[in-house]
Amino acid sequence: MPENEISTRLLTEALNAALDGICIYRTDSSILYANDALLNLVGLPREVLNSRCWTWEELHEAGYFFGGAAPEALRSGERVTTEFESRIGIRILSTATPLYNEQGKLCGVVSNVRDITTLFELQKELQEKKKLLSFAKRELARQNGYRDKRFISASPKMRQIVTIIDRIAPTDISLLLLGESGVGKSELARRAHIKSSRADKPLVEINCGAIPPTLCEAEFFGYEKGAYTGADRARKGLFEEANGGTLILDEIGELSPMMQVKLLRVLQEGKIKRIGSHKEIDIDVRIVAATNQNLQENVKRGTFREDLYHRLNIITLTLPPLRERKEDIKEMLYYFLARANAKYGFQKTMSAKLVLELESYDWPGNSREMENLLERMVVLSATDEIGVEYLPDGFQKNAEADELPLTTLEEACRQAEISLLKRAKRQLGSTRKMAKVLEVSHVTISRKLREYKV
Repeated sequence: MPENEISTRLLTEALNAALDGICIYRTDSSILYANDALLNLVGLPREVLNSRCWTWEELHEAGYFFGGAAPEALRSGERVTTEFESRIGIRILSTATPLYNEQGKLCGVVSNVRDITTLFELQKELQEKKKLLSFAKRELARQNGYRDKRFISASPKMRQIVTIIDRIAPTDISLLLLGESGVGKSELARRAHIKSSRADKPLVEINCGAIPPTLCEAEFFGYEKGAYTGADRARKGLFEEANGGTLILDEIGELSPMMQVKLLRVLQEGKIKRIGSHKEIDIDVRIVAATNQNLQENVKRGTFREDLYHRLNIITLTLPPLRERKEDIKEMLYYFLARANAKYGFQKTMSAKLVLELESYDWPGNSREMENLLERMVVLSATDEIGVEYLPDGFQKNAEADELPLTTLEEACRQAEISLLKRAKRQLGSTRKMAKVLEVSHVTISRKLREYKV
């Protein structure tokens, strides 16, 4: 078989294997070639196309619409893109590109046709979600007078803390936020940035406990190309990314002693060096640190540097847990209900009995536990009004053990394990410390946290 015949056959097979539809038109709009994907998208049988030489106009009159991109490209001599719906209900994006010969004369058009039905449906779904979100905000305002804000502070304790945040936000003073997991430290840290003169500059957040100690320096300060094996390009660190703005260091108590020394130097001198570089880079970053640990106790134990603590401890705010600010609970319940409704496209409400039950709960997991619970109940409830029957098994108010109903030994052990894990996570924060104190492996802790969704 001649080489040119082999090439033609392979080219035809390749075009037929393509997922996108491809159609080549002559200058009189007659079809020179159409691959299988195009015929499937527009619902045109191959035998119909092969029955004679069809033009775009003739196929259109016969009910096989290919969109208007090709004739417009032939007329204008420029690339044209249009959207249309084929006779079999497929939403299509068509791009027609003129073809010119060596003398610059138009000799045809090639049209690329792609199925965008899924994308079109997703766009429609997004518009519906936006409508639902708007409804959720209105519903939230109707139910509880809630205004669109980033932090709920109905209790006197939280109002005082928010007032202090707003007062110091315009300054560059370092801020240290303390409190249990889920009390809102990250939200207040972001508020301090948004209300500062750096609001239009970068806001970078990092959980110090989530970075392996061996990678911490590279994450914080970046590295040059070739600094170590695998460093095939230079990379900025977190300080460079946040330059001019705010760097939120969550769980700062998890930093290793070596990184504490390096962080203290940056705070004192305002300079960093990438790994593998001798050049110092000037850094202008506001630090907002947060932790659920008692840093003063860590200083006494020698696990946290005293000089770094004093460097951070200029303005320190301790956020109370939800059990100490009951006034915030109802407002937060409606806030998380509205968020869950908007997320899943519902318009559900809570019964008065459920609200009373949730208001009297101590919320050991704070706002994170509340958000997860509301989301769960919104999804699982079969009625528009969520009642107490949708509270998960094991959800209990703080009561004496002998007042609780009897259950199986297996379930009692399960609930005790969940309670212990929640308390350990709240007090210790990191899974490494939890594993050490509870005397099990890190893998076991991670598996049980996932299993119990703690």
